[in-house]
Amino acid sequence: MYTVHVRVTATEFRKDLFKIMERALQGEPVEVAYKGATVHVAASGATTKLGRAKRQHALIADPDAIVPTDKKLMTALEAKWRKERSKL
Repeated sequence: MYTVHVRVTATEFRKDLFKIMERALQGEPVEVAYKGATVHVAASGATTKLGRAKRQHALIADPDAIVPTDKKLMTALEAKWRKERSKL
């Protein structure tokens, strides 16, 4: 398994600051070469964009319009599930 590091110069870092910072937030090691030294950029408590997203409790469409349901099939499945749950 390889550990891929992002290695850039200070100029490249400045040019692509937000892209590189996003990669650091996702846990990638970032190294910036500056005046003969290496600066390591790492996020504390790094999370992904998805992890930072706020859950929206809204459905714009009718659920039956997304996936049409067969009433007979659903009745049969629900009866089967009730029967299986009663055995637990």
